[in-house]
Amino acid sequence: MRTKSAAAWAVAVLMLGAAVGGCAEQSDKGPSASGAKHTTSHREPEDKPDARVVEDDDDHTVLELSDGRQVSLRFTRRGLEAQHRRASDDAWSARKTVYETGTEPCQGIRAKAYRDTVWLAAGFGVYCRDGEEPQEVIAAVATGDLSSWTTDPTKNNLVWPKVRIRDGGARVDFVHPSWVQTTTLTWRKSSGFAEVATEYKPIHPWFVGRWRATDGSQQLTIHQVGPDRRARVVIETLTGPRCKGSATVSGIDQHDLSMSNFKLDQGTRAVNCPLDELKYDFDVKSSDGPLRLRKIGNHPKTVLTYERVG
Repeated sequence: MRTKSAAAWAVAVLMLGAAVGGCAEQSDKGPSASGAKHTTSHREPEDKPDARVVEDDDDHTVLELSDGRQVSLRFTRRGLEAQHRRASDDAWSARKTVYETGTEPCQGIRAKAYRDTVWLAAGFGVYCRDGEEPQEVIAAVATGDLSSWTTDPTKNNLVWPKVRIRDGGARVDFVHPSWVQTTTLTWRKSSGFAEVATEYKPIHPWFVGRWRATDGSQQLTIHQVGPDRRARVVIETLTGPRCKGSATVSGIDQHDLSMSNFKLDQGTRAVNCPLDELKYDFDVKSSDGPLRLRKIGNHPKTVLTYERVG
């Protein structure tokens, strides 16, 4: 069965291929928290890729840069190799190993370029071409005479479906967005790859604060995202056996908040502490509440109601 990561890799190949094709000639085909930093509609200017794809299949991609040079990228038994040449009728350079691995490659090498900056992403994994998710995803950048490549040292499995070029080719951002966070790997010409940075998406402010169950059984404190953490909920019983713990929370919109990765900090497990993460979520309809704990399903049922106390 195809996993989510494998499917995401396939989509990423198509997305990036379409982006390259849109910036090339029409005949080209694309390659196969209160303290939180909130994302705004303003974005730094981006440079549009100006290379075109002249060859492309599951194992091999050739780009032609705006100055006429060509770059060939190919999967081999040893990993991923690159060659370049001045023009289409010149001899290719010696093969250069971009990434060495004995792991089976995924389908397609995603590559783009702006002026003399070329960047790529490629996935590897056991049975990856049969639908299994990539175990390694390499990001790499070459610039100037294209004789050397700088590779991402983390070797993670994020598929990097979006790549943005800025500062005239001096900066490349590999981006992996999701509905709870955006992860970015940045390469700069002056310093190479930086550490992966994660920006968590804030939950709706209606949820943030301290809430007490109307039956007096427990108290919730919901914290907004921070610069280096996801939003969290702290659950604490007020009656019965002592139970206090916390979990990460995330919301698709202002009305629903789901919980995951509960950790018990004090006492023992009790009724609704923790909650079954797959069966319950939180719901709020206005800025002053009430907050409801619901058992989800075709007919959601309210289990507890909370009033705001701080």
